[in-house]
Amino acid sequence: MNRRRRGRALFAIGFIVLLADGAAAIWLGQISRRPLLIIVGLGLIAAAAGVILAWRRWLEALAAVDAARAELKVEIGRLREAAEEARGRRSGY
Repeated sequence: MNRRRRGRALFAIGFIVLLADGAAAIWLGQISRRPLLIIVGLGLIAAAAGVILAWRRWLEALAAVDAARAELKVEIGRLREAAEEARGRRSGY
């Protein structure tokens, strides 16, 4: 399992756990008539929404890293071509 899949799995598990716990806390607060549990449940659901936002930022960061890697590969290719060209010029003297 690579880092991306592990990260995706962690975000998914975190989201599901927070969402389920939030829903359970709200339900329990309604049944037991304790508003504090409802508030805690809403906080957990808000945290689940925060996990989604963090996941989107993480995906954007990964896309930026992939773009930088692609640019680096192109630049390395250009440098290799320039080096080969420079070697060819020197051997022609």
